Parts: sequence; structure tokens; C-alpha cells
Amino acid sequence: MRLSKFFSLLLILLLFCSLSVLAQITTGSITGIVKDSKGVELAGATVEAIHVPSGSVYRSLSTKNGRFNLPGLRVGGPYTVTITFVGLKKEEYKEIYVQLGEATKIDVVLVEEGKSLQEIVVTGSGRGRALISKDRKGTSTNVNRRLLATLPTLSRNLTDFTKLTPQSNGTSFAGQDNRLINLTLDGSIFNNSFGLQPLNGSQTNSTPISLDAIEEIQINLSPYNLRDAGFTGASINAVTRSGTNTFHGIAFYNERNQNLVGTNAGLGGKTPITIANFRVQQYGASFGGPIIKNKLFFFANFEAEKRVDPADIFKADNGTNTGQPNVTRVKKADLDALRDFLVNKLNYDPGVYDGYSFITKSYKTLFRLDWNINSKNKFNLRFNSLRGFRDVPISTSGTVSGSRRDNLFSMNYSNNNYEQNTDIYSIIGQLNTRLGNKLSNELTFGWTANRDYRSVKGKLFPGVDIQDGSGASATTYIAFGSEPFTPNNKLFTDTWQLSDNLTMYAGKHTISTGFNFESFRYFNSFTPQIQGYYTFSSLADFYTSANAYLANPNMAQNPVNVRRYILNYSNLQGGVPWNAITRPTNIGAYVQDEVSVTDKLNFTYGIRFDVPFFAKTGFVNSEVDGLSFVDDYGSPTKLSTSQMPSAKLMVSPRFGYNYDAFGDKSTQIRGGFGFFTGRPPFVFISNQIGNNGVQSGNIQTDNTKLYPFSPDVTRNVPSNIVPGTPAVSYNIATTQRNFRFPQVFRTNIAVDQKLFWGIVGTAEFMFTQNISYYHYYNANFKPSTSTFNGPDNRPKFAGSAAAQRINSKITDATVLSSRPWGQNLSATVKIEKPLSKGLSWMVAYNFGRARDYESAATIASSSWTGIRSVNGNNLPDLAFSDNDIRHRIIGNINYRFEVAKTAALQFSLFVQSQNQGRVSYTYQGDMNGDGISGNDLIYIPKDQSEMNFEQFTSNGVTFTVQQQKDAYEAYIQQDASLKNHRGQYAARNGVLLPMLTRMDFSTALDLFRQVGKNRHTLQFRIDIFNVGNMIKHNWGISDIVNTTNPVVFSRVDANNVPVFRMNRINNSINFTTYRKGTLINDVWQAQFGFRYIF
Repeated sequence: MRLSKFFSLLLILLLFCSLSVLAQITTGSITGIVKDSKGVELAGATVEAIHVPSGSVYRSLSTKNGRFNLPGLRVGGPYTVTITFVGLKKEEYKEIYVQLGEATKIDVVLVEEGKSLQEIVVTGSGRGRALISKDRKGTSTNVNRRLLATLPTLSRNLTDFTKLTPQSNGTSFAGQDNRLINLTLDGSIFNNSFGLQPLNGSQTNSTPISLDAIEEIQINLSPYNLRDAGFTGASINAVTRSGTNTFHGIAFYNERNQNLVGTNAGLGGKTPITIANFRVQQYGASFGGPIIKNKLFFFANFEAEKRVDPADIFKADNGTNTGQPNVTRVKKADLDALRDFLVNKLNYDPGVYDGYSFITKSYKTLFRLDWNINSKNKFNLRFNSLRGFRDVPISTSGTVSGSRRDNLFSMNYSNNNYEQNTDIYSIIGQLNTRLGNKLSNELTFGWTANRDYRSVKGKLFPGVDIQDGSGASATTYIAFGSEPFTPNNKLFTDTWQLSDNLTMYAGKHTISTGFNFESFRYFNSFTPQIQGYYTFSSLADFYTSANAYLANPNMAQNPVNVRRYILNYSNLQGGVPWNAITRPTNIGAYVQDEVSVTDKLNFTYGIRFDVPFFAKTGFVNSEVDGLSFVDDYGSPTKLSTSQMPSAKLMVSPRFGYNYDAFGDKSTQIRGGFGFFTGRPPFVFISNQIGNNGVQSGNIQTDNTKLYPFSPDVTRNVPSNIVPGTPAVSYNIATTQRNFRFPQVFRTNIAVDQKLFWGIVGTAEFMFTQNISYYHYYNANFKPSTSTFNGPDNRPKFAGSAAAQRINSKITDATVLSSRPWGQNLSATVKIEKPLSKGLSWMVAYNFGRARDYESAATIASSSWTGIRSVNGNNLPDLAFSDNDIRHRIIGNINYRFEVAKTAALQFSLFVQSQNQGRVSYTYQGDMNGDGISGNDLIYIPKDQSEMNFEQFTSNGVTFTVQQQKDAYEAYIQQDASLKNHRGQYAARNGVLLPMLTRMDFSTALDLFRQVGKNRHTLQFRIDIFNVGNMIKHNWGISDIVNTTNPVVFSRVDANNVPVFRMNRINNSINFTTYRKGTLINDVWQAQFGFRYIF
């Protein structure tokens, strides 16, 4: 009740005081000072800016110190700016352009009638962004409409343009989790806040909005304007296009297929590759114009993509293709025999294992209205939607060892995959108001609905992983059945947001203050392994178990041990699927002041407050309340499934500065420091609500005969369920009450220097320290009480997951906490030539180093089991992040020129050279006995005397101890990350993958003709991905890690020393770290398109 009153009060304050902010910046501005010829500042000068395409008028008067401000302007242009003062000559400036989030500065000197005016330099007025501008303080990148239209792109995705930021790695920025971004569209939240993927639509491989609907994109890593919030990685702010007084439109069609792809990759580019038939079609149209000239405008956009891709890149071994590229160890005869058995004996069709395709479809729409109410009030309303569908390969999460997907070691059938659907609907309104010459206001409100849901392929059937039968070193060989995480899987997200920004101009001060409200509701139905999931050690074990079922469907036990059995079951009345409702809310307020200290120096300072909190939607498990657990340091602790994280006050002070060293815009020093608070992926909190032990139960056991195989998915559901009470066995996920949202301290310092011919050089340093970052531990996990003997003397655990449990009926008790762990630094050098005479280019190098303790998945237990460690997953070490990219070089050149006044040619080339990522070396199998396979970082022996191998035979070949020592020695010698750290444990992500250089190219021919006032253009375009591979076949080919498990754990000998075997690639123990890629991304791909523009 008290909380409800609090909300009501906040809303009243919001509506009546117009104080709020979270919406990111969606407009630009024009500012300046008006003086007379004697240098006297003129008060009362009339400043008028007209957006020529739409006739939108913006007016203001200069204040007593001659300053004027025209905020809330449409991005782009051109504008015509007129300045008048009684008794003095009017001045007019044309072809003025406004950039997103930046101020175009015009300092004006008015003279008497009949006298001429000296040349006035307008800062930031061109079509390109202003590289030296008083508004630039932090680390940022602007992508304008011209770059959006020319840069090479096959997917037409936003990430094809965010890569222009030197500190980026996909959607990861400054080494942060790629979900800790804040994508806004016209100031409204538009990223995947639940956190299954960074961007909306990603699950169906769909772009959330058409590129033709975007006017400009701004990427900010360290914005000191406190309006930018909700991220620790980057704020990506996009604004949509608007209608004008002229009807204008675009229609386009793009296509690529297997005939537009290179055919040679691999080592030296000498390996022929076969590309199965595929087809990608993209088409769309945009149309905008006036409804009422100078008053009311519309813009509409539609885009669709249909693609058919080969699903089976890897091929089964048919006896004649053994050892060829992309041929797995899985025998065609085994796959055929197993399929026949399933179809004829168990009445289940697993689908096919080769020769099938994945389908992807998406349909995007956008409609926008812009209303010039009067010169002081501008309103816009936008609706957009996305409908996406995609066939998706099975998840690899939760395997005992190895992968379920097609690779060199395993294959799966087509009905083992699943179908993903995404529907998004969003409506956003914005009102920009001038409240006189010293006040302006921006109000944004809206609602976004995101509906994600899955479907199984074929009929519902237990999931089955079949291993290769090699004992302790066994990995997945064949997988079939229903995908483990798909049944009943749906996520419905609703986002409500209301924000408003009030800005006051007081002489040299621009004061902004605000308040914001954002609320999310997530309905998540997630019932993993509800159909049951079996792992058999071999094909023979599966056939034995299945035949036993056929002989006696009611058998009480399996005739063989099942390597692992997992079942999640409903503990609700009638066995209905369980779900989780999560309702986070954030309320924030800020105040900041931008001060123009002198003509050379300005700075921004302020403070922001955010209070995030959660509705009480958790479920009480009184049994858990009475149990004892341990924290990640082994100390006793209590857990609760119902207590949500308490409300926290998150304080974010910031300070930024910009100094024009010589007052002539030739040398600019900028930087600042501050705190940035983001949103966690809210799936982390939803995990707690959905894993409470009351709604559902969990069975997970290894090496057991207790759960007989049956095609009946309910066969092993306990019969003694009592709805409303804790299940017979279950797992839980909880969150510490003091859990804090992600927050970082970030600082940067940069120097921008004009060189020659308009070229600008930049040197920049940025450092980020995590203040609060997420950390998972298992509170039901017994600490180690002993260690191994020998050179690898790490902690030793009980030997199985069940033996490690403190409370036997709880499989896992995963706890989400926050820690001040991890940091990132980056040093960047960049040279850029802004657009001039049709040419623009830039080249940049970034050195980065990101360190953290872990990377979280979307399932709580997987986040914990996925940690790579030496001392156990409750005690991870600080190491390089999954998002660490050490070296990155990028370059882009764009050139357009017209020919004979009826045609134009344009070219664009993007070059990127960077490390391909990081991986960790771990033992195959469960070396330390914690019940988790593949998570134990290897010990790197000092020499062969520390290698403890045993002889073994595989496929008729015997490998002696000495042969394995020699093979391992050779492997270590050829791998720098191992060779340089002998006698040590391998670090998590200690392997830095080699640099990969790729070039993307686009060219277009425009044929145009003037019809009336409009130019009509027919454009023919080709985009070529990895064009270097077309020039030379050994260029642009990736390095594939052969295995991250070079050594296989076998057993512990009588002296308590672990014994190992060398791993095998194609039944050989002699292999290297990398092989050259032979997939479609390793060769060039071309896309042809045409568009009609008017």
C-alpha cells in the first residue's frame, strides 16, 4: 500500500513538474553567440532555423550575454539559419546540418547595413559529424545516413555499423558482457532486456528494424551527459527517419545464393569446399511525405527477409570420405541403422541427418508521424513491428561431455532441432516543447511488447545423447529426440516507459534535470528437460535399454547403467507447466550543469540516482528456509527462494571536459570520469522465480539403472507428488538480498588534432573498473577437504555431483551475487578524414585488455557449471574475459563521384584485423571430482617427467605411454600459451587466438534523372563479404581450434595421482592447436541488389 502511494506521488510529480530522464538523446541543436562589430554581446537578436525539407521552424531570442540555443532539432538537414537585430544587417547561413546528440555552433557578428561581414566558421555544420566540437568529451562514434547507405553489409544489421567503434567486439564494448548495452530507438528502450540475446530479434536471426528507416546511429561508451544511462558497455542510440514536404521513397531487392560464394579455403586456400544450395532474399520499400505541408508528415517502411540455409555443414563418414574436410567420425551406417530402429520399433521419426535446410523469415514495418504543432511544439509518434521465424540447431548446454550439434565428433537428426518465433510491437510518442527562450522540455512515453516462443520438431520424445563408448573419455556421438529446452518455452515481455527532460539556459550554464520511470513485466514459461533426457555411454547400451523396454514397457530398472538421466517435472495440480513472472522497475533522477567557462573550455558535471526494485513474485519454499548452505568461501549461510533483491540506491556522479587548446579548433583535449549503471539481464532474476522447488521438481543422477528408458515422456515422473509442497527432489536458484545492478567506474582522456587536408588524428585512453558485477556460486556444494598428489595437486572433491550435495534432495542451489571484480583498459589511435568532395576515410588501432572472473549464461546452473577453474567453480580466478580482444585494426574508405550529370559511382571498403577470441584449455572429463565435465583447467607439465599417461587402444590402434608423452610435448612446443607457462596451471581464456584480417567491399552505380523537383535514381549494387578471399584464396580464412581438451582424464592411481590419456583427432594423438577453416564464412560471398530511389 505504501509502495502504491509512493508510485502515485512520483507520477504526479512527473506529470506536473515535467522532471524526468532515461530516454536517450534523439535530436540535435544549434547554439552560438551574437555580437556586433565592436564585440558587444547582443541581447534580443532573433534566431530562426528552418529545416528546409519539412519547413519545420525553430525560433529563439539571444539572452543578455548574446547566447542563443535552438534545442530539439531534427537530425540531418539542411537547415537555413537567419539572425536579425534591429538596425543591423540580417545574416543567413544555408546548408547547415545537425548531428545526433551534438550542437552545431554558429557565432555571429552582425554589422551595420551596407558593410560586409568577415567569413564566419560554423562548427559541426557539415554532413559528416564534427570531430572537433565542444560537445565531444567521452568516447563515441556517429554513423550518419550516408554511411548507413554505403558501408558494405549482407545482413543489414545494426552490428554491421557498430563495428566502426574501435573498442567494439560485436555488441560487446570495453570488454563488457554483450548484453550490458542499452539500445534505444527514438529515445525508447529497444534492446533485449531479458538477456537471452543482446538485441531484439536475435533469436530468429532478424534485425529489429530496417536500415532504411534509420536516420543516424550514435554509439557512446563514456557519455558524461547523464541522460545516457542503463548500460555498462555502450549506449547505442538510433533515430528513425521522418517525412518531409517532398514525397520520397525507396524500393529495393537483394539476393545471394550458392553461386555467389567462393570455393576454396582451408590451409593455403587450397581445399575445395562444397556449399549446399542456399538462398537469401531481402526486399522492402519506404515512402514518406507531407500530409499537410509544413505541418504534418508521415514516413512508412516495410522490409522482409527470406532465407534457406544448409543445416548440415558436416557430413557422416560413409567409408569413402574419411578424413576429408567437414567429415565427422560418425558412421553413416550407425545413423541409418539407428533411424530405422527408432521409426520401425519405437514409432518415432527422428528426422534426417543430412541434406536438409534451415528456414528463416522476418517481416518488419515502421510508421511515423511528425506534427509541427507550432514553432514551440513538435510531436512525433512511431509504431514499428517485427515478426520473425527461424529453424535453430539444438542447444549444446548440459551435455555430459562434448557437443550435440554437428561437428567433427558428433551428429544429430533434424527433429532434434527446434523452431523459434519472435513478434515485437512498439509504439512511442515524443513531445518537444520550447518554454520561452531559456527553457525547453522533451517528453517521451511508450510501450513495447516482445513475444518469443518455441516449437519442437516432430512429436514430443525424450531427448537422448549417445556417447562413443570409450569409457571415461567418452563424448557425444549421436543425439536425437526433442530439444531439451523447447517444450512450453515462451517469453512474453512488456516494457512501459515514461521520461521527460527539462533544460534551462542561464548564461554560460545549461542546466538539465530529470526523473524517469521504466517498468518491465516478463512472463517466462521454461520447462527444461520436461520430456526427460538420457545419456547412454554407447550405441550398444541404448539398443540394450530400448529392446528391454520393447520386451517389457513396465520394467522397473534399466538393464544397463544410464550415464546420466535428467527430468524436470511439474509439481502443480494436474501437472500443468510452471512459469515465472518477473516485474522489475527503475525510478531515476538526475541533475547536471554544462558550463562554458571560456570560449576554449567547457565542462559537464552532475549526478544521477537510480532506484531499481522488484515486485514480490517469488515463491516460498519453507523447506529451503530451514536448511543450511555455504557461501562461495565455505561459510554457513541461509537461502530464500521468495526474497527478491532489495531496492538499492545507485549513485552515478560524472564529470566531463572539453578544452580547445589554442582557441582555433585545431587541438582539442577531452575526457572525464564517472559511474555508469546498467541493467542486469533480467533472466538472472527470473531464474530464481522459476527454480523454487515448489512449482517443479528435478531428477538428475549419474550411472544409474533406476530410471528405465521409455518413449513415454511421463514414465519417470514421481507418483507421490503433493502440489503446493516441496518436490521430492529439485534445484533452486536464489539471489542475494544485497545484489546490486551492474555498475562501473569509467574514465577517458583523448587528444584530437587537426593535421592537414582536413584530417583529424586522435589518441585516446579509456579505463573501466567494475564496481558491481555478477557472480554465481553453488551454495549446496561441499568444499574440498583434500588434494591430489603429484605436480597437479589441486583440490579434490567427492567424485560425483550427488556426493557433493550438502542437502541430498537439492541438486543445485545456485546463488546470484555481485562483486567488484574485473576491469578493462583500451588505448586507441585513430586518423580520420571527414567527408569532402565525395571522399571520407578512417583508420584506427585499439589495444584492449579485459579481465573478469566468469561469463554468465541464461540458465543459473549453467552459469555456474560453465566456469573454468582450478580450485573449484566456487573459487574462480581473475583472468581474461571472454570478450577480451587484444588487438583490433579497422579501416573504412568511402568515395562517390558523379559522371556526366546522369550517373554516379560509389565505393566503400571496410577492413578489420583482430584476434579471433580466446579459449581455455581444460581436461576432458571430470578430473577433480566435482561432478562437472570439461571445466577443470589443465596443469602444464614442466617436462615429460611430469606427464602421467596410461596406454590405451582406440579403433584397433594402441597408443603407448611414450607415444603420448612425445605427442603432448610436441603439442606444447607448438602452442605459445602452453610453452610459455610450463609448470603452471593454464589460465582461463589463456589462449589468444591469432589475428584474422577480412575485407568487405561494396560498389554501386546510380543512374538518375531529374523529374520536376525530384531526382529519380535507379541503383545497381554489389556487396562482397571477405573480398580478399576472392583476390587470393588463402586470405580471410579463420583459424579453428581443433580441441580445447588436448588431454583426457582417465582415473586416479593408487598414489592419488591423476592419470591421463592423450586426446584424439581422427583417431590420431598428433595434432596442432589450429586448423584452417573450410566453412562458408571463410570464403567470399557476394550479394547483388537494385533499388529505386526518388
